[in-house]
Amino acid sequence: MNLKHIAAAKRLLAHWSPTRLDHLLEESEIKMSRALEYIMPNNIKVTSVQLSLRAEASFKECISMIVDHLNEAVGEGSQLIVFPEYIGLLPLLSSPTLFDLCYQFSEDLLNREEQAIQDGLRFYSKYLAQPLLESYCRFFSLLAIKSSIYILAGTNIVKTREGLVNRAFLFDPDGNIILQQDKLHLSPQEKLCGLIAGKEIVTAQTKLCRVSVLTGTDQRVFEAASAAHLRGAQLLLCPSAFCSSHSSDYFQSCAFMRCQEQPVFAVSSWLTGDFMDLPFRAISGIYAPFSASKMGNGVIVQTERPSGNACLTARIDLERLGQDPDLYISDLNPIVEEMARKEYGLARQTQVVQQTDEEES
Repeated sequence: MNLKHIAAAKRLLAHWSPTRLDHLLEESEIKMSRALEYIMPNNIKVTSVQLSLRAEASFKECISMIVDHLNEAVGEGSQLIVFPEYIGLLPLLSSPTLFDLCYQFSEDLLNREEQAIQDGLRFYSKYLAQPLLESYCRFFSLLAIKSSIYILAGTNIVKTREGLVNRAFLFDPDGNIILQQDKLHLSPQEKLCGLIAGKEIVTAQTKLCRVSVLTGTDQRVFEAASAAHLRGAQLLLCPSAFCSSHSSDYFQSCAFMRCQEQPVFAVSSWLTGDFMDLPFRAISGIYAPFSASKMGNGVIVQTERPSGNACLTARIDLERLGQDPDLYISDLNPIVEEMARKEYGLARQTQVVQQTDEEES
């Protein structure tokens, strides 16, 4: 890293300083919600935000990207909103110099250039990690206060004594951080960067219900969701980013499947779009157990465009988690119907061998 990158980092931090963010949010029109004044377990409203990134967004565009989705969610009566993974690194898009550095870092990751990767991480740790974290926490704390709802502010790369971690933060309507969850199961790229994996599942009691966070690949692991459920979680918040798979089966193996294994709801939010010359696609949504969803398919709502922006708000009924499962759900469950149709089709194709009189005797 050279003096050009250090100067760019200082300019970026001046733009994203807590003082400037305070001033900007004072001028912004942020809707205030009253949805938490009266809470019913059978009428909880949650929001999943899918963000489509593009290269080199300006400072105001980055702020608007967050605030516009927040206002849309508040306007629809949401009480909790979930932003995607790595949203804390959004400021890096507003600096052309640092964006070019990020682009080169992604190339180094693809080519497994370990020395260059470590140089980039040392630069981030020394010049950006702590100031960006302070601005990130200040920004989302003020958003939570002004909107008066719970905000799962995606994740940020945080410097700790042990090393860098991918950490999610949940803010309450008073602007306090009530849950911090380090990612447990790191992606191959995160392992190559030397990130430190989390050690345990954390839950937090909100006015709505008890919640837990499963970040990225954590939501693909049965044991993670099981541990959250055993600790009392009724709602899983699942921020994720940058999936190169275009298969719907991949996304069915994530938050959706955890809801079928445990009596929980899940809100899954993804970063997507054509970014760093790579097309990322995703399916964000709000999911439930088969028997707790209106159509009996486990999907309350999910995105239609895998590469576009989306703000999905839906109602979840926590009381249905305590009900005994419907033994006849397969009669109206389209997924089970499809499985049965395939099995019956195979059965019809199987030839029946008639027994002879000698074999019968």
